[in-house]
Amino acid sequence: MDLKEGQLQFLTKDELYEIHLATSEILEEVGVKFLSQKALEILDKAGAHVDFKKETARIPEYLVKEAVKRAPSSCTLYGRNFNYKLRLGGKRVYFSMSGWLPYVLDLESGKCREGNLADVESFFKLGDYLENIHFMDWAVWPRDIPEALVHVYGLFLGFKNTTKPLDGYIYGEKPAEDNIRMASVVAGGEEELRRRPLLLTIENPTSPLQHSKEAIEGLMVYAKYNQPLVIASEAQSGTTAPATLAGLLVQQNAEVLSGIVLAELVNPGTPVLYGTVSTIANMKSGNIALGAMETGLINAATAQLARYYGLPSRGIGGTTDSMIPDIQAGLEKAATLMMAALAGINLIYSFAGSLESTLTVSYEQLVIDNELAGMVSRALKGIKVNDETLAVDVIKKVGPGNHYLTQRHTLENFRKEHYIPRILNREKRKTWENAGSKDLREIAREEVKRILKTHQPEPLDRDVEKELKRIIEEVEKRETQKM
Repeated sequence: MDLKEGQLQFLTKDELYEIHLATSEILEEVGVKFLSQKALEILDKAGAHVDFKKETARIPEYLVKEAVKRAPSSCTLYGRNFNYKLRLGGKRVYFSMSGWLPYVLDLESGKCREGNLADVESFFKLGDYLENIHFMDWAVWPRDIPEALVHVYGLFLGFKNTTKPLDGYIYGEKPAEDNIRMASVVAGGEEELRRRPLLLTIENPTSPLQHSKEAIEGLMVYAKYNQPLVIASEAQSGTTAPATLAGLLVQQNAEVLSGIVLAELVNPGTPVLYGTVSTIANMKSGNIALGAMETGLINAATAQLARYYGLPSRGIGGTTDSMIPDIQAGLEKAATLMMAALAGINLIYSFAGSLESTLTVSYEQLVIDNELAGMVSRALKGIKVNDETLAVDVIKKVGPGNHYLTQRHTLENFRKEHYIPRILNREKRKTWENAGSKDLREIAREEVKRILKTHQPEPLDRDVEKELKRIIEEVEKRETQKM
């Protein structure tokens, strides 16, 4: 979905430059920890000032400038049949499924429980059907299989149940290589995968100023195969980042840019999205507060910083601290999603289905969020002004005191101009009461059941499915030997 003109902006050009200068000072004088010998050796060879004992790299500004110059300003991500694609960059805005959440609100009981593989598959099917969900993450972290196998079972269920682009598992060199092998099978080979990427993978620095061994070595694998990467800081204002939002942005910028430098050293030209999951802390408890309005402000600034460096952006929006799909969830999700979208975040993540600051995912909330994404998409289209839409002739024809219901102009244009909701109520009270006086969560629950019962995703090629299962068996044997 395109923004018609411009974006919501809170920072001036001078303020963006001040953030950049402060970031350069941090990178050059303090540096960033890379808990990986391989990463440190690459940075050292490129000219960074590396202290191998402290596992820290101080990065000169020229390396940052070279990295952002090498990284493309946009990239294309494909679904498994190559017909479905997302062009990330410019003024385009896409919405994502929430990802890797440990808990699920059970569809029948409404109680919170641990996620399982059946949930992973069901959420992929739902997301495949819902028209306003463009990118598919693994909504649930399944607890009914060994952790060492999550990356292969999750990606397999993704390829099997949706034709939309998928997230890759980044935590560890070997799991990343496994996911690359699987994606190569689906793509038709490694070279085809490099040419038409199927996976977008996210590396979250550990604030403050640190990259974990597992994530950074996974990042290097995906960079090698030219799969788009997101470097997304998870800085938390007041606990793992300064209490001031400007200070948080400086730290976030250092974390993100340091990851981009490494990715571009591994494979110059690797597509990289400037990302954020940053927010404020609830200073009463220390918990994150993703539903806070400051989350929206940080995302707006992130979109501006991404454009400052000529990079696509990935942020968060449609997030809430509420435990259930309630009024609080609606308030926070609408506010943070609209802020991120109007700011021009290219891929809005941690969104569809998420509750409890992205600890819990809800089937009903996913359907509700699809509706919210549709409404926001309509807002992003703006108002088209031309001879047809000005409607001067039809206004003259109808004249004073009449109506437009029978006009051909109405029939030809109302679906183009009006967002028609799937599950929201716009009827009179009597009609609503006669239909059972159902609230939105109940209506969404019924819609979830209908979709899961009737929707059949496009089948995966049998030979491809067979080869993916063979890879899973191979990984199972490898991991069993370690136990």
